[in-house]
Amino acid sequence: MNAAMETPLTAILILAAACLWWLSAIRARDLARSVAAAFCRRHGWQLLDQTVALSSMWPTRANDRLCWRRRYRFDFSPDGGARKSGELTLEGTRAVSITAELPEGGTLVE
Repeated sequence: MNAAMETPLTAILILAAACLWWLSAIRARDLARSVAAAFCRRHGWQLLDQTVALSSMWPTRANDRLCWRRRYRFDFSPDGGARKSGELTLEGTRAVSITAELPEGGTLVE
């Protein structure tokens, strides 16, 4: 392969990798949003803003595979007035933990 062909091919490969990264991030965010919404429904709470926010991300090993561990934060209201915080951790496409501030104090961990 000559040098003239390497530059466009490299650019295409970098663009393809960036697109795959972006799609993975969108899928993970959607999964985190649905897990947080289901968690809130189970407890009779309202997920505020119907969204989650990525707070950290790092590579990890799960089930003998390399994957991303993503931590998301979300806000919910247990009574329609107070605003409480929760946190959700995904490893790849699996929710591994979810925590929430309880209205009466303390923390709920699942």
